[in-house]
Amino acid sequence: MLKTRSATIIVILALAIGLAWPRTAAAAEAECHVRFVSAESVYLDAGSAAGLDVGVKVRIVRGGKAVAELEVAYVAEHSASCRIISGAGAINTGDRALYEPIASGVNPAAPDTLVSRVRKVDGAGGASRSRPRERLDGWVALQWDHTSESTDRNLSTDLFSLPFRVRARELGNGFEFQGRGSLRRITRSGFGESTPSSEWRNRVLEAALVREGRDLGWQFAFGRVGGRRTAAAGPFDGLAVTRRLGAATTFGVFGGFAPAWGDLGFSTDDHLAGAVLEYDRAGANGRYLDVTLAAVGRYREGEISREYLSLVTSWRDGNRLSLLQAAEVDLYRGWRKEEGGRSAALTSTALTGRYQVTKPLAITLGYDGREPVRTWETRSLPDSLFTEAGRNGWRAGAAWRGPGGASLDVSGGLRHEQRTGEDVKSWHVMARVPARTLRVADVSLFARGFDGPWLSGWSPSLRLMRATGRSRWTFEVGRFSYTGNLVDASRENTWAELGLTRDLWRGWDMAASYRNDWGDDITGRRFFLELARRF
Repeated sequence: MLKTRSATIIVILALAIGLAWPRTAAAAEAECHVRFVSAESVYLDAGSAAGLDVGVKVRIVRGGKAVAELEVAYVAEHSASCRIISGAGAINTGDRALYEPIASGVNPAAPDTLVSRVRKVDGAGGASRSRPRERLDGWVALQWDHTSESTDRNLSTDLFSLPFRVRARELGNGFEFQGRGSLRRITRSGFGESTPSSEWRNRVLEAALVREGRDLGWQFAFGRVGGRRTAAAGPFDGLAVTRRLGAATTFGVFGGFAPAWGDLGFSTDDHLAGAVLEYDRAGANGRYLDVTLAAVGRYREGEISREYLSLVTSWRDGNRLSLLQAAEVDLYRGWRKEEGGRSAALTSTALTGRYQVTKPLAITLGYDGREPVRTWETRSLPDSLFTEAGRNGWRAGAAWRGPGGASLDVSGGLRHEQRTGEDVKSWHVMARVPARTLRVADVSLFARGFDGPWLSGWSPSLRLMRATGRSRWTFEVGRFSYTGNLVDASRENTWAELGLTRDLWRGWDMAASYRNDWGDDITGRRFFLELARRF
């Protein structure tokens, strides 16, 4: 099985290299970052002032490789929300987003709201690239998230957060500081003695001095290294050194300590080391190929915890065909070989392809396969948790973009659980009619469902959005119904939410929402407030 799957990956890479070998330099891309990820959308910290517009394609790049592709659905002056077109992995807050900005002198697409955007925006599009870069840029926010249950238990939780992303350039000799993460304080009331009444849950994903760039032969990262070409290892405290071998090829080594599991605090329990080889070349008309091969080892108390190879490929042949691939091959030595009885195994693979059939219609097809991996921490767990415990599945979808901004997305999935031998089916439908068609508000309809051996259910919802001036109002209402197939018990839950986002002044903006839940599983309220600053 390993040989068959490995051969498939090699064939795919060979085809990608042969088809996508670029011949000219790509157009300059602008960069922003993921600000927030919801169940349906990805929100960016840039908008029309930075050259974004409805319909613009955005690549999510992590560790120098594209992991997802988005399409801008709504845009404000300093923010935008996108729908996910394809992706080989989860999108996280702080991820880099690359796009080709609307050039100056080109009329942007008609807005999706009733707001007029005929005013001139200084610094938009190509003009923004000619301005000198700011030495300090980033985003920071203060957030308060309160939830309470209006039941006999009277439970309540307050989450105070300070998410941040900062970049300080020109520190000398090509170095800059890059930091991102979140500081979080949680307070609770009404819970049992086993649950702490208050605690910190800080997560620093990156805090490092970095020297990188296509024009630099030697590149470094020191501190809490969190991304770039070491994404296969996750964040770690240590040093990464990279050498450019050519215009499109780099080779690097890295090592240090893995942070504590959960809160990512500093820890010296786990050592890690690795090497990474990357080929990254872009061409005209959106053509590019990015292949990253990494070897990673994690060790504790002088023993192997896990050793594996990671292969990630991003390929796009112009505007019609694109592929995203990710795979991990575990290498078994020492105690891992004695207990597993094998030398290597393909433990994770994901492949997503997207084809633009016509200008309005695109289709996607993907496959995922995973099996649990035994490490030093899980060495003492029973074998039954790892034997025949993998899962694999297929997913497919179609996306239609009609005149005037109307859209329809349909997708479905089939996942097989090895342990139970059962299949889990899921589906999702989203339809959207823009405000310029209805002349009242932007309307989106959602429906999703699932059917498995234990539970089956579905959830319809409706979202209205209307922009007025520098504000955007949203109203959402939905229902979630499911049935337990073993006990034949049905549960019903309903929710409604009112939200507001508003651009304030000089890079400041705010967001607020109120949600009410009522039903069989939860009855309560949720308040969310955010004050954010871009600099």
